[in-house]
Amino acid sequence: MSDEMMAGKEIGSKRKRTLWRVLSIILGAICLVCFLTSFSMYWWPSIPPSRRPSEGRVYPLNNHGYYTYMNREEYLLNQSAHWIFPAAFFPYFAIQYFIDPFDRKRRWREVRPPRPW
Repeated sequence: MSDEMMAGKEIGSKRKRTLWRVLSIILGAICLVCFLTSFSMYWWPSIPPSRRPSEGRVYPLNNHGYYTYMNREEYLLNQSAHWIFPAAFFPYFAIQYFIDPFDRKRRWREVRPPRPW
């Protein structure tokens, strides 16, 4: 194989690896935002503990038996975060496991001697 072909293959490989890195970073950021949004909704101060139909707060949010009530926008935000998280997490996990864009599997690990027991 000539040097030009190998150089072309290496450039293509770097471009693919960069694409997978960018994609995994984007998917990881989406997972983080969805998790933080879903997790923090339980402590939002604007969500009242009683129904307020005049404000549209009729969607319950169960926090270990203590209900707070959301409006439609908050409810849709909560539901979309619950559906987007797995849709982003599983491709992120597959990219990290099968493609390994950051070469984590090739890194040297510290060798520890066995314990005496």
